[in-house]
Amino acid sequence: MKTTELHPMLRSKRPLIITGPGERLAGDAKNSLEMGADAIWVDSHGRFGKTYAFRQLVQTDAWRPFPLCMVEYTYSRPTKPGEGYFFSSFLLQDGQTVPTSATSNATLMRVANMWRNEASRVGADVVCVGINEANRLTMEEFEHIVSIGNELEKWGRVFFFFINQTDSGQSLRSGLDRMPPRHIAGRYFTTSHHFTGLLWDIPELEREERYMSDVALAFREYDEILVWPAGSGVTFTQYFSPTAWANGWRLSTQIDLIRKVINEVRTESSLGEVVEWPMLTFERFVYYVLVRIAYEDPEFHELTEIQIRDALIRVGYLEIEPGRIRVPA
Repeated sequence: MKTTELHPMLRSKRPLIITGPGERLAGDAKNSLEMGADAIWVDSHGRFGKTYAFRQLVQTDAWRPFPLCMVEYTYSRPTKPGEGYFFSSFLLQDGQTVPTSATSNATLMRVANMWRNEASRVGADVVCVGINEANRLTMEEFEHIVSIGNELEKWGRVFFFFINQTDSGQSLRSGLDRMPPRHIAGRYFTTSHHFTGLLWDIPELEREERYMSDVALAFREYDEILVWPAGSGVTFTQYFSPTAWANGWRLSTQIDLIRKVINEVRTESSLGEVVEWPMLTFERFVYYVLVRIAYEDPEFHELTEIQIRDALIRVGYLEIEPGRIRVPA
């Protein structure tokens, strides 16, 4: 089976994969929606894969307790925050124009109508709004969120995913310096999910139902699940390393060696043994191994410790590890 299209791993935007952390987020989000919560806080260090996991939820349906309309935004830090700016930021990210003379009430209604229309288009009565950088939200902006929630309750329901970066320097969730009043806390601060990177070991509570770690399952996506061209049966790992594949090599066959080298690199930087792998550097590591090492070497048969170490350096593994002392360049 032939195609003239670029392999997905060679495109500017590589495909998402199903991950264990994403499935855990799906479970907690489903539970929160079912019990009637208005929001869920998704907390973790930066670049661990929170937004990646939210987009995984956007692309999959199995976790949804009922029809949902999923939308995603990033909230920037305004110089002069206000209700008009808050609602205008949603409209502008959806490609709509906003007159400078528009009143805050007018922009609120436009956002509400925009979300209602999108939900109706896909047959949903719940709008799920993912807000990246929710750590930037202030108390005043939560009052605006209450306003949009009240308006949409006349029609159906809105549910927020507040994607919160815990290493942003804030002491509380969002940019708040104190706990919010009850009318805000009761709506938006009652449910949360601690998001992890890809775990190297199976959590104790999951050991009866799972037999592979998050890292092993993620490697398996490339080794066995992702296929290209569609219908060919050729997995991503097989495509980029046909000779090694024929001899039994897979990314997952060297997982123990990869972990060993990672721990050596961490020890050299005074870090403890590895527990989780941030999605950012994991995905780049897989790209570098398949495309830059295996694909470019016709004689490739398996990774060496030197190649693994080089790949970790190339993808900036240590640069985003929590606990590492960073020295300005």
